[in-house]
Amino acid sequence: LSLEQERKRYPNYSNSLGGQMFLIPSGEFIMGNPFPSAPPNETPHFRVTLSRFYISRFPITNAHYEAFDPLHKSKRAPATGDRHPVVYVSSLDAIKFCQWLSTRERRKYRLPTEAEWEYAAKGTDGRRYPWGNFDKRGDLANFADKNTSFAWSDRQIDDGYAESAPVGSFPRGASPFGMEDMSGNVWEWCSNFFEQYKPTPKSDPHGPPSGAKRVYRGGSWKSRFASLRATTRSANVPNFSCNDLGFRIVCECES
Repeated sequence: LSLEQERKRYPNYSNSLGGQMFLIPSGEFIMGNPFPSAPPNETPHFRVTLSRFYISRFPITNAHYEAFDPLHKSKRAPATGDRHPVVYVSSLDAIKFCQWLSTRERRKYRLPTEAEWEYAAKGTDGRRYPWGNFDKRGDLANFADKNTSFAWSDRQIDDGYAESAPVGSFPRGASPFGMEDMSGNVWEWCSNFFEQYKPTPKSDPHGPPSGAKRVYRGGSWKSRFASLRATTRSANVPNFSCNDLGFRIVCECES
């Protein structure tokens, strides 16, 4: 299918919770970090070919997650509302949410693979951040700015939020495919277990079948700006949860 045919046949849609799902057309890109300054876990870079998929425009919000688990409301971070990204969710919780939504809609929802996440975040042109290569601004993402008090907080920049922000608060930081909040706000679980990259080309990679740690991506309101790269990787045990880690979802396209 041509790009135009693909977009026509697989239009963007809103799921039953009102969450917008955007089509990411099939394509190929260079995964990993080709810059000389790349940390070891982002190298070597390699070519990846991906089939089309849908991904949520925003991270899953408190309101969406609480439709699945109403008791989670008690775990909301202080002073956060319905439109803030859900946090204190482990990867196991996120997977259960996807299974619940799949049953409810008779579609196949799941966590994004690392490759799907990175492609949705940076597209095909090798950019460093979802919005391009420029940095050090307060209107692109929610990160450790002057409203935070970490040793690494940037005292020069005000992004408007001390902790997480409602999803969609930084439209200028959108990726080439229109995904928002890919960098900053909250880290996002992926389905992959962590492994070191290898330089061989891959097609629809899902990572190792098991492992000690699962990957999450994107940085958060606690991160320094340089850590908001589309290639930044972190990982923790699958049942880990904390106040700056959430998730977004993928829906598989019917063939």
